[in-house]
Amino acid sequence: MYMVVVFRGGPHRFHEFEEFVDDAGGLVIRKDVFSVNRGSYFLRNELRVLCVVPEAEEEKLKRTARRIKGEVERVNPGPETSEILMACLEVYDTLAGTESWIEGEDLPFEGKVLERMVETELLESRKQGGSTQYRLKRD
Repeated sequence: MYMVVVFRGGPHRFHEFEEFVDDAGGLVIRKDVFSVNRGSYFLRNELRVLCVVPEAEEEKLKRTARRIKGEVERVNPGPETSEILMACLEVYDTLAGTESWIEGEDLPFEGKVLERMVETELLESRKQGGSTQYRLKRD
């Protein structure tokens, strides 16, 4: 079973948290960076990251977040949001096995799920021969 969590913390050493989520079989869905200011003075940057991770890894995830000076909060999304997040995870798992482009019709979910994954920069898309193809976003 999977759970949805939000990580809050600084960007320093965040790559360690991302690696842990990936190694645990989870997925970073969305990453937002905020600047914290007081008046005209810059104080710090803060990350807020939405992730889907296996429930069995919850304690290790919290320890990893604390080690890099962050915190993890479990989120209980509604059934519709939960369904979309699990669909994203399934599409991600399907595409993780290949480097090549895959036709949209060959993926477990079409339409809105794939469009949202492209919008959040998890996937890349292209039009090829009248159909849309997808692959994991390359860094």
